[in-house]
Amino acid sequence: MVQWTHTSRVVDVDFEVDGTDLFRSAPATIMKTIIDSISDGIIILDKNGTVLYMNQEGARILGLNQEAVIGKNVSDIVDFRPVILEVLESGKGYIEKEFIIHSPSRGQLHFIKSAVILHDKAGNMVGVIDTFRQVEKVHTMIARMTGAKAKFTFQDIVGEDPAFLEAVNLSRMAAQSRANVLIEGESGTGKEMFAHAIHHASDRSAGPLIIVNCAALPRSLVESELFGYESGSFTGARKEGFAGKFEQANMGTLFLDEIGELPLDMQAKLLRVLQDRTFSRIGGNKSITVDTRVIAATNKNLLAEIRNNAFREDLYYRLNVVNIHFPSLRERPGDIPLLAAHFAQKSAAYYGKPVYEIEPEVLRLFQGYPWPCNVRELENVIERAMIVAKGHRITSADLPPHIAAMECSPRLPPEACRDQEIVNLDRVERDEIRRALRVCEGNISSCAKLLGISRNTLYRKMKRYEL
Repeated sequence: MVQWTHTSRVVDVDFEVDGTDLFRSAPATIMKTIIDSISDGIIILDKNGTVLYMNQEGARILGLNQEAVIGKNVSDIVDFRPVILEVLESGKGYIEKEFIIHSPSRGQLHFIKSAVILHDKAGNMVGVIDTFRQVEKVHTMIARMTGAKAKFTFQDIVGEDPAFLEAVNLSRMAAQSRANVLIEGESGTGKEMFAHAIHHASDRSAGPLIIVNCAALPRSLVESELFGYESGSFTGARKEGFAGKFEQANMGTLFLDEIGELPLDMQAKLLRVLQDRTFSRIGGNKSITVDTRVIAATNKNLLAEIRNNAFREDLYYRLNVVNIHFPSLRERPGDIPLLAAHFAQKSAAYYGKPVYEIEPEVLRLFQGYPWPCNVRELENVIERAMIVAKGHRITSADLPPHIAAMECSPRLPPEACRDQEIVNLDRVERDEIRRALRVCEGNISSCAKLLGISRNTLYRKMKRYEL
């Protein structure tokens, strides 16, 4: 007996070998072993459609007995019209072609298939090798290769504020259900981080986590990005078509960030998908069914958007099965020292430096600052301080000027601040953005990172302040 191992699969093969020429001893057995070790389904047919061989994966995908199908016509082993019959009739094969098949007993089957024609020496077709794999498996593989998986867990979340811990506990409960989740909170409060943690703690953690920033999608591309398109649907479309984000997130989670920016016409289509779990690609007429869990997030007041006819009320309640509200950083000042220490450790590890001590004066200034960009801004400030600090201590001299210049703190009595000039926050923000743009020489990505905000937020603020 020779034992062949392929990944986690072990195949036992019984045949006699002389120890010197394995391949001449049992070529047919070797070939069958190789075919059975392949992770794609394979069916070998003669020119009449009779099954000559089916590998183990093919039998598993189709729910068939590997041995029982040998000698039967391919039309007799499944309850749908096999698409391979068209190849047998036309004599033309294909490579990596997508098919959606409806089986009366198994529902929708979604495959990527290739058909290779076998010819004899005279050039006559004698058979076909049909290879196929489930699209869900392809998406899982792509997610694993591209990093479309949760990068944060609940263990990465830092905070002790009661309102914040309530949001954490609700998120943990949401992870154990399949209900849609709506996360509300200001920019920079960590909504995306919680989406990662919910996905990681759910029974979908092995599936993909696909993230879509609705505000970053050009209006003309929203539908194709979310729902995909068929080949030739429009000028510039990929020849092979495109699987949209809902398909890519099948058996996993789709995180729709800044859902309040989604155009109204797309809100209507999203509502239908959430209700029926089915949709059609642009240019297609086949219904695609997905098992995708949706987590949405917004920094807007969606109820106010509904009153202004900017957001659909029915979509709001479809998304808002589990509502999680995250308090802003200024609403949880007691967490600031904890978060500052956490980010100091994180930056120290990243830059290969010792963990810097944060002076009490710095923490006092932090607790008096309103943090318009919340936790994201605090992390950026700590990272900046770690870079510019001259010693192993973070002092007020290492802080951005607009924070270092603050002399009032909620911990000080009101009369201590009475004579201090109140600086308009919009003016402070505008000046800091202008300064950051100058430091970064106009590089938007670097500037956004320096300020601790997203590129989209920076663009909006630049437009607001006419920078």
